[in-house]
Amino acid sequence: MKNSKIVVFTCNWNAYSGLDKAGSQKQSYAAGVRPVKVACLDRLGVGNILKPFEKGADGVLLLGCPKGECHFRDQTRTVEKVFYAAKQLSRILGYGDERLQLDWVAADDGQGFSEQIAHFIGRLNQESK
Repeated sequence: MKNSKIVVFTCNWNAYSGLDKAGSQKQSYAAGVRPVKVACLDRLGVGNILKPFEKGADGVLLLGCPKGECHFRDQTRTVEKVFYAAKQLSRILGYGDERLQLDWVAADDGQGFSEQIAHFIGRLNQESK
């Protein structure tokens, strides 16, 4: 999976700040990564999360605010519930477990953002062997 197509949903606050910081720090990540900024990950439904697979994505990564840092009354629990519902449906649809991931990135953590991407792609590559 050398040229993986990865959709990364980022919350507007922390994770997107990490993306922005990664760029200003010249942190690199794979060319096939397509970030999609949303106000908060809790705005995503199961269909939104799984749609990239229908469009040919190799993986979908959700990067949100760390627990306790959400700008919308700590929606991380809501995000986790929707994520696990999407994960369950993705198994039924045959997408595989490793192709859908949820994680957290602190604001201005450009290195953390890049590392999350690299770790996710590494697992996808391991899974495809």
